Amino acid sequence: MARMTPLPALLVLVSLIAAPARADADREIVKVNGTTIRQSEVMEKLWQRYGPETLDEMIDGLLLRQEAQRKNINAASAEVDRRLARLREQLPDPKALEAQLQQSGSSIDKLKQELSEQVELEKLVAGEKKLSVRDDEIKEAFEKHKDELARPEGVHLRHIMVATEAEADDVIKHLKAGADFRELAREKSLAPTGKINGGDYGVVTRGLLPREIEDVAFAMKPNELRKLESGKSWHVLQALERRPAQPAVYAKVKDDLRQALLEEKIKAVLPDYKRALRAKADIQPLGS
Repeated sequence: MARMTPLPALLVLVSLIAAPARADADREIVKVNGTTIRQSEVMEKLWQRYGPETLDEMIDGLLLRQEAQRKNINAASAEVDRRLARLREQLPDPKALEAQLQQSGSSIDKLKQELSEQVELEKLVAGEKKLSVRDDEIKEAFEKHKDELARPEGVHLRHIMVATEAEADDVIKHLKAGADFRELAREKSLAPTGKINGGDYGVVTRGLLPREIEDVAFAMKPNELRKLESGKSWHVLQALERRPAQPAVYAKVKDDLRQALLEEKIKAVLPDYKRALRAKADIQPLGS
């Protein structure tokens, strides 16, 4: 059984936030009618709401990584690259992933490290619990979910949102004169996508956009520009290309299906496996 000192979770809170609360770095975050909310107050509220659960997740994650390291389990670089490529395919262009990661304070190297750890933990649990996915299971899942796995009709859409019709007309005028859509979106768009990825939505399918925008987008010709009013804003749309619907192809989705089915099996046994790791671990809360 794990040797865990019977201290309440609040003591762990003290060790995590006491230093920031006393430090000069305990900066003021916002002032409301003359009353200040400080960083330490935000941290304490976050701990009260999410701290114990987050700490448990971090402990379990560390135990799993330690066990994988102890057993010399390493992720195959080819599998990490495959998963990274699948993430890239879901975004509008090769640079979009880097832009989104940078926006969130991360990087490709950090993402690859996270993917590598994911692969290693899957190998660890699958190996310990003798889990595998047979080809007949993959084929059965493919037949069951064939319609969901099919590629629906889509349109590669770019978008700039402005406040007035006059601004929309001005944007279209600049675009027709040769202005770069992405730079113009970053400069003028009121939508978050304008700042993050130059207004590029990537390939969108039906059901993802407001109906009035969707109807226009799916009626546009390649490279056509249109403006429309929606709510209190005006929208400039450009459809780069139309993507026809395609049925699912078993060979193309087989690896993803295998991974999904294995993840389901791992999810079913993971709670018991984590409890077993905790039972033999030395976990000592550090409180004052």
